[in-house]
Amino acid sequence: MPAGGARTGGASGPATATDGGDRMRRRVLGGVRMPSADRAVALTGDVYLPDGSCLPGADGNAAAVLLVRTAYGRSRMTDEALAWSSRGVTVVVQDVRGRYDSDGDWQPYRHETIDGAAAVDWVRDQPWAAGRPLVAYGASYSAFCAWAVAVARPEQVDAVISVAPSLGLRSAKFEPAGILRLAEHAGWWFLHGEGRTSRVQLTERMLAQEKNLLRHLPVADIGDVAWPVTRRWREVLHHDDAAVRAGELTDADLAALNVPALHVGGLYDLFLPETVRLWQLVGSAVAHRPRRTMLLGPWDHGFGLSGATRVGAREHGPQARRLLGPLLADWLLATDRADRVTYFLPGAGRWYESAAWPPGPTTATTWYAADGAALTRRPDRPAGTATFLDDPADPFPSREPGADRRDLLSRPDAVCFDTGPLTAAVTVTGETIAVLHAGTDAEDTDWVVRLLERQADGTVMSLAHGSARHRPAADGSIEVTLTPVAARVAAGSSLVLQVSSSDFPDLARSLNQAGDRTTGADWSLARQHVHHGGDRPTRVTLPVLDDSGATS
Repeated sequence: MPAGGARTGGASGPATATDGGDRMRRRVLGGVRMPSADRAVALTGDVYLPDGSCLPGADGNAAAVLLVRTAYGRSRMTDEALAWSSRGVTVVVQDVRGRYDSDGDWQPYRHETIDGAAAVDWVRDQPWAAGRPLVAYGASYSAFCAWAVAVARPEQVDAVISVAPSLGLRSAKFEPAGILRLAEHAGWWFLHGEGRTSRVQLTERMLAQEKNLLRHLPVADIGDVAWPVTRRWREVLHHDDAAVRAGELTDADLAALNVPALHVGGLYDLFLPETVRLWQLVGSAVAHRPRRTMLLGPWDHGFGLSGATRVGAREHGPQARRLLGPLLADWLLATDRADRVTYFLPGAGRWYESAAWPPGPTTATTWYAADGAALTRRPDRPAGTATFLDDPADPFPSREPGADRRDLLSRPDAVCFDTGPLTAAVTVTGETIAVLHAGTDAEDTDWVVRLLERQADGTVMSLAHGSARHRPAADGSIEVTLTPVAARVAAGSSLVLQVSSSDFPDLARSLNQAGDRTTGADWSLARQHVHHGGDRPTRVTLPVLDDSGATS
């Protein structure tokens, strides 16, 4: 059955004009006006109807209708929509409310569930959609729209294809601890957040010329000095603001979805945690859980569309090159109903398959910070403390995904604990947990934790990272969940646990003072203490894969 094992409703084909024979022409219906949920505004979309010779699916059932709702201009989907239609798939691409040719006021995420429901209703009323499975598809913001469509019309949507999902302002623009992802948020907001169209060239030139824009304090005033005029910047700076939480989908709604889904994520993508979370969550409350497929590749948010196999300084080799489009199309026509995860393993240079994520069996392996800047398997080391000074005027800097971070190891505003060269290779797949025992003389502060690989040639790669505000538990510990990881660390490389108090400009700086960091303009130096050994064991626990569980 097509659509990744999706429900189907028959085998009737679309009704469209013919060229005098049985063969129907590919047609594009441009600028089609469609109703919104409240019918107060009209939304605009294009419909790509395939050549009639391509209409049957691989097993003779009706080919799918693909629904894409986008905030970035439907014309950007033209090449992809034509490629889908060449495989017999009808594609509907709609501008969301208030963007490009759709009427109304653009408020990110707010109207996508109700307008998505209206789009499904419109599609189901069209003669060319009769009896055909409907698949909600999208990448980044559009992936949220796809999930919103499925939640709004669960009985009408037959499958979801979700690529690098940006599931709302809160999950996309804030760390789990609530720390503002400043560079991501500002770049996206000034590019897309308050315009009918995206201001690509304006934003690029602004960021290139205004080198200190993100250093401006208070953060709340950045919108006043940015080139694009903004009205709502101050409304979207806290993870619990009403505008930030607008339109959010609940875990209960996603868990109740009974639709097959393809989840696609990049190992270097900001939204990798959301890809993995959706794999774990969607359909989990359904008695007979629908089919799940996940693809994790060596990609950043560009998803290797250029054909490059390098991210930053990390070259993954020719095996890494996979074209995403054909993979999505193959899944859409698949009949296999078994859960499957396909993932690329940096360091091994190969793709692997598993029935689950994380792949198993894994062993939770704990490494303990120790005196002498060591990272050891032994928990019984004497008590000690490593100290550094955090200065918001010279914050610990961010690096692009895949960058060589060796120059950051010598900075004085972080502490590092190193295993020394490993005697055997280690494969790490899944979720890494760090537990800090840390103190500060500041009124408030942040902690940023990274798991690094220092390779034999001196190259330093980030494997996983996470952040936390200074909110110790009763025993004084601070638990930090790091991003999902898949990597093979070679013998001769070292694992490094690095602790700092900033990651700027990726994260808005803690000013090391009580109060709202977005409205403050003054800061304090903070003397930070990372305790280890004794009864305050700072440590990191890795899911180490038994190589027998890795199937190439």
